[in-house]
Amino acid sequence: MSIYRQRAVVVACVLIAVLATVGLVWTQDGVNPTTWLGAVVVLFIVLIGLLDPWLRHSGATAPSTTAQLTAATRALATATTSQLRVEAEQRELLRPCQLNVTWSAAAPELADPKCQPAELSGSIDELVPWYRRLPSRRLVVLGPAGSGKTSLATLLALGLLDDAALNDPLPLVLPLGAWNPRVDLRTWMTQRLRDDYPALRNIELYGSYAADLLIEQRRILPILDAFDEVPANLRISALQGIDRAMPPATPVVLTSRRRAYTSTVAKTGPLRNAHVVELEPVAEETLAEVIRGSSSRVGASRWEPLLLQLRHDPNGPLAAALSSPLMVWLTRTKYADVATNPTELLDPNRFPDRATIEEFLLDELVPTLFPEEDAEHLPMTSDHWQPEQAKQWLEFLAARMQQRELPWWELRRLVHRYWLTVLGAISLGLLTALSVGMMVALVNKLNVLDVASWTGASAGCLVSVGTLVNATSKGRNASASMRFGAARSMLVVSLVSGTAVGLVFGAMFGADPGLISGLSVAIATALRFSLGSPVELSRPPSPEATMARDRALVGLICLVFGVGVGSAAALLFGAGRTGMVWLGFSSGAILGFVLAVMSRNWWWFTVARTWLAMRGRVPYRLLEFLEDAHKLGILRQVGARYQFRHARIQDHLAKDSAHKP
Repeated sequence: MSIYRQRAVVVACVLIAVLATVGLVWTQDGVNPTTWLGAVVVLFIVLIGLLDPWLRHSGATAPSTTAQLTAATRALATATTSQLRVEAEQRELLRPCQLNVTWSAAAPELADPKCQPAELSGSIDELVPWYRRLPSRRLVVLGPAGSGKTSLATLLALGLLDDAALNDPLPLVLPLGAWNPRVDLRTWMTQRLRDDYPALRNIELYGSYAADLLIEQRRILPILDAFDEVPANLRISALQGIDRAMPPATPVVLTSRRRAYTSTVAKTGPLRNAHVVELEPVAEETLAEVIRGSSSRVGASRWEPLLLQLRHDPNGPLAAALSSPLMVWLTRTKYADVATNPTELLDPNRFPDRATIEEFLLDELVPTLFPEEDAEHLPMTSDHWQPEQAKQWLEFLAARMQQRELPWWELRRLVHRYWLTVLGAISLGLLTALSVGMMVALVNKLNVLDVASWTGASAGCLVSVGTLVNATSKGRNASASMRFGAARSMLVVSLVSGTAVGLVFGAMFGADPGLISGLSVAIATALRFSLGSPVELSRPPSPEATMARDRALVGLICLVFGVGVGSAAALLFGAGRTGMVWLGFSSGAILGFVLAVMSRNWWWFTVARTWLAMRGRVPYRLLEFLEDAHKLGILRQVGARYQFRHARIQDHLAKDSAHKP
């Protein structure tokens, strides 16, 4: 559904709700309420029928057209460029903080001997032209931990996007640590696209199987980052899977630590038709240029003794530590405040070797980024997080994050899955029992408590069981692109659900309450149908945006249900009995909340976050904290997921967490 039709659906639903509610007041002047509500229902059917794309695009089950895929590629390029540029700025990958990383050809046995000859040395300044000159555009980048492989992948993707030709594939950085090699690589890439860019599921705009076809038609250039984060026992099948999914003529970029790739190649052979380069240590001249270029005159003078030591002792422990871009960033972060003194690293008694320096810099990262008092040299954050709490929260996340990333919609994975599912299901069951019991008590004159209790309890049990089944079903995350037929029709789904509820309420309470209740359910269904389909593919994905969409949809459905049941109460008891009307509004809003959140990720995130926050594992405002950590540079964002800036930072924090009682 296009954004214009989506807005039209919202306007139409609001108009119908206003007409139904205002009409109930006018009926006191002689207009028959049944006639009025019937006319409003007919108007609703006409408006939604006109706006339902399924009625006019019944052939939408056909695969995406070339024009639709081109539109999707352009929108993805806009979103990806925006996100990568923000990431590059926040991680200080651009000038004046950019390290001019260089590389040279790796050992010949690591490359395919059938590769055409190419110039395999270069620097970050000429990264994109150099890559375009590679005959096959198949590249493997090796280097030790912290040598800048992920940064190079980010800059390559951003450079290719800024300098893209008409038919160039879209570069996407994909972290291999999140891939299970038992799953076909193309299948995993497709699911990754759907998760990070849910607007690709919008069939009217991009057709069916848009994500699948983008991968199959080679419209995506995969930049596969961190091969070394694949479990060691799966690396052989992983490299073979990459070879199968990416034939020799298909461009691909792979990054890895040298040892992980070398040991795998010794057993399987190298990636076919791929050139292999290895990143070189940071040179003293490059480090000096960056430090002086990114510091004020006063700030730069503090570094001169340290730079002098590097020049005089290029093989010493300090030079070895600062040969890594990660350690350069940690050092610049630690001593960004002009009140600090980087020359303390020159103390041979305190820092006798490279490992001691690196451990010190890793230990100081969180206290530096989350100081006791606000620091002017740090980015503005949403709150002042206490350093001890921030360290505790980050250590917990580092130890519990699966596959080195945290999608907000999978926060419940950090809690025991079955325990959390039962807790969430019971909560929804209790809310349902309360709502249904209140509704029955509205109109039941005899044995109110008995009837309301057993009716509410029965409804609560049904919702709890349904929630458990839905939450544990293997198909709960199935793509919307896989739905066919009438299930795609906003009109059909709204009419079926509205008619079912209207008949039940009509049999219990009369024609008018049945009409208003059925209309409320139909409006809520139409809103959920339309707003549940994202349309802004060109907007960079973010955890905040995806969660805000879930929250907005839940709130809107609560309001619609509340107004509908409140209006039915006004019909039954008269608008003057405000207590009964508010009781009806409350029960309807609660029921709307239950029906809205049963299949929304926001509910499970809220339950998990609340449980973990009560135990002190994470802050209650978790997303705000993660976004602040992202601004400060300790986290990075890939799609709509957060990751630690570097695996070594995560491993260090996780180790600290393991040592705590």
